[in-house]
Amino acid sequence: MNNAWNFNGNNGNLNNNNVNNSNQCVAVANLFEEYNMSEEEFFIKQMELVFSTQKNKRRGGDSLAYENNIIALTIRGMYARLNRTLRIKHNYAFLVSIPTWREIMATEFEGRKIDHEICDRLIPAADKLLSPYTFNNRVGKGLMAAINQLIEHINEVSWGYTKPTRCIKIDFSGYFPNALWNYAETVINKVIDHYKIIYFPDSEKPYFKWLTMIALHCNPAGNCELRTPKQLWKEHIKPEKSILDKPEGIGAAIGRLIWQTSMCLYINDIIEWLTDDCKIKLVCFVDDIVMIVPEEQHQYALSLLPELRTRLADRNVKLNEKKFYDQPYQYGLEFLGSHIKPYRIHLNNVTYNRAIKKIQTLNTQKYRDIDALVASFNSYSGLLKNRTDYKRLIKLKNLIAKDWWKFVYFNRRRLCLGYRKGFSVNDRLNRKYNLKLKKYDKRRTARAA
Repeated sequence: MNNAWNFNGNNGNLNNNNVNNSNQCVAVANLFEEYNMSEEEFFIKQMELVFSTQKNKRRGGDSLAYENNIIALTIRGMYARLNRTLRIKHNYAFLVSIPTWREIMATEFEGRKIDHEICDRLIPAADKLLSPYTFNNRVGKGLMAAINQLIEHINEVSWGYTKPTRCIKIDFSGYFPNALWNYAETVINKVIDHYKIIYFPDSEKPYFKWLTMIALHCNPAGNCELRTPKQLWKEHIKPEKSILDKPEGIGAAIGRLIWQTSMCLYINDIIEWLTDDCKIKLVCFVDDIVMIVPEEQHQYALSLLPELRTRLADRNVKLNEKKFYDQPYQYGLEFLGSHIKPYRIHLNNVTYNRAIKKIQTLNTQKYRDIDALVASFNSYSGLLKNRTDYKRLIKLKNLIAKDWWKFVYFNRRRLCLGYRKGFSVNDRLNRKYNLKLKKYDKRRTARAA
């Protein structure tokens, strides 16, 4: 069966030399029998995969282009999988400036289908193996869960803020851009091999290992379209922060679902070494690690750093010495856009100043966009009300120009903006198109006046 699936498990390299032409000539009928399903059943699964990939992104350009010829392209992708000729042929990259300038790498729709085909099973499987103190890219966890866990650690180690406690913050340098493709493939294959019945039955393991190789070894920098001017790359992205100039075999694409998942697993054994073997209380979110240790164990925690550097070096990861933080918890700690102090937590000034500038910009617009005001204010108020920042939330509300208040009102119970009667999305659509949309109708469109 391994010959039919044509997976080279030793190195995972995707080269012409690794492809056995004789295996590609295996009869399609035999491949369907090997996959233990009929052609119709396999096609139905591929169509379900398309709809899963389109979820919340159906209006994207590549998604619409695929849907225009959905049957033919799905059949083509189905037989490319069966004949082992599937490849990710096109990638594109762009820059985002919020919260910082960062390079994002994405792929064609067929490539996104591959990511979802793997990750729809890999994510729930990996979630059972990941450390409970890893919070990124996991269902039921996330940013606020990581902050709350950190506060709980500080309270627990300091015995209710009564004993001296140190906060040691560690940051990695170029975590995604320096990732090794082969090692990322290895950690995913370990998850696939771990499950014998659920998630990855034995009959399907070679197929998913082959898909993993295709997804990770697609050389995104080698066949990439830049959708942001090159000048911005030179101005805002340091060479070590980009994968465009990395040699083949190095560099994880931020924006690809499979890379987001694999980078959770990338240092999972190191996190478990710190928590289980070294008995360190910590929180990990992507490349940010905060260790909470009592004062008497401070030197012991620092003595672990040389061993930590050695273990990370095997994965081509380095510590960022400029972002190392080691102070008592009373001085406060910057973590994930929040400033954490005993008994209170504040949104950091960078994000709050961005909120002020956004409201001021909306106040000066000649043609008022009510939906933009409501969406912008409520997004920032959500960040503020989840922290002890009620005064700053009210201050932000008071910055809204007076002429806005004939369209919106401030809900003091929920601490957010709402539409006044006659100015909601449905009310404006009813006036413009003579419709009869009801208040509970959830449909939204950009054509509102």
